Amino acid sequence: MLYTSRPLERVYANFNEKEKDKTKADGTKVEPEYKEVMLPNGRLVTRREGDNYIIERVQSTNMSDYLNLDMAPGKQFKI
Repeated sequence: MLYTSRPLERVYANFNEKEKDKTKADGTKVEPEYKEVMLPNGRLVTRREGDNYIIERVQSTNMSDYLNLDMAPGKQFKI
């Protein structure tokens, strides 16, 4: 089951498709770097921003992982 307040289009969106059209000032394409971090009951999808990783998505079978404020989307994650 999936309990979410977000539209399903955003939940199942392909991250690479969303970021594909971003370009730098010199016209070169920007490819975001994503990394999956395994959890005991699932995984986190993180996006690299400089030296930090930002949590993009939480996928877990443990409902308490979704309530953990340290793993909330938008937070920095240390790998």
